Amino acid sequence: MRPGSPRRIAPSLALTVLLLFVSAARVTAHDPAILDPRRATPGIRLELVELPQIPAVFSSSRRYRLVATGVPPGVTFGVWTRDFAHGFHEVVSGFRADGAGKLISIQDSNGRARDLNEMVFDPGAYFRGAIWEVAIVSEDRAITAFTRVIPRPIVEQDGWCVVTLELVSHRGQRFLATGRGFVPGEEVVVESRYAGRVHQRRQQIPPDGTLPPDVISHAGPGSERAARYSVKGRSCHVTIEYEWGEHAFRRG
Repeated sequence: MRPGSPRRIAPSLALTVLLLFVSAARVTAHDPAILDPRRATPGIRLELVELPQIPAVFSSSRRYRLVATGVPPGVTFGVWTRDFAHGFHEVVSGFRADGAGKLISIQDSNGRARDLNEMVFDPGAYFRGAIWEVAIVSEDRAITAFTRVIPRPIVEQDGWCVVTLELVSHRGQRFLATGRGFVPGEEVVVESRYAGRVHQRRQQIPPDGTLPPDVISHAGPGSERAARYSVKGRSCHVTIEYEWGEHAFRRG
């Protein structure tokens, strides 16, 4: 991947316009909705494409374009987002597929068509390791498509080995560890340290070179919430330092 090129990721809010910019940090216009990504409509593909950071503006926030393909014609869609700590909210509406299959909306006073591909979506300040979800939903909520991304990943790399932690608990007590790039068949040492405790085990790497998913659960007395997770093999040693519990819910 060339430096500066967009990175593809396969899989409270008010609308702010800046070159058709949508901030997902403050949505209040619509009530939360119950949408189930497990019941997405077959045949529609939704993808978030990360945009390069603006050099003159320091921000930990990520910016994305939303690309939809396979959308049926004659159906009006809205774009919904879900913050890790909230339900789905609609942030912009009134999109229909044109003759080329692109989602187009006519919303301004001049009747100018707005292309969904031209809109920039920003989750705003976010929790480390937490998923941000985006969906397109038909007006009757019968047709849906979903995608997700981790705007502030907890990830470390050593050589070809990469380990990622995903926040999976709304109390900050559980994380899902995954990894890739390890030597197939080798035995690695997996170690978790937190609250003065050390948990260590050996794990054999499967033929695809991935680290089997590992759920890390935290609990302990006192106020110390610093933790460390490491995976050590013959060819690499990856160590991640992070915070758990209430300390995991600091937006950055």
